[in-house]
Amino acid sequence: MEELPTFTFSILVENRFGVLFNITGLFSSRGYNIERLMVVPDSQPGLSCITMVARCSPALAAQIVKQLLKQIDVISVDMTDKETSWPTSITKNTATPA
Repeated sequence: MEELPTFTFSILVENRFGVLFNITGLFSSRGYNIERLMVVPDSQPGLSCITMVARCSPALAAQIVKQLLKQIDVISVDMTDKETSWPTSITKNTATPA
């Protein structure tokens, strides 16, 4: 069986309740597993950037982009088949200021 290509989706969204659920549902309803997922606040208040990596056909990736753009809370979508760097760990600063 041929391995599907990997695509990275960068999705700028309104930071509202249920947005992440709706977006991940587009992938799971088509039977594709999200391999990596990261959500970070955008520099603009009220917006977040969702970055997702999934293996799927190029045709399905293009279809997912179209479906994402139909979502009310989605501002923009960028898709690439290039590798992106990801943090390998999350560190939390627990030091208290003096």
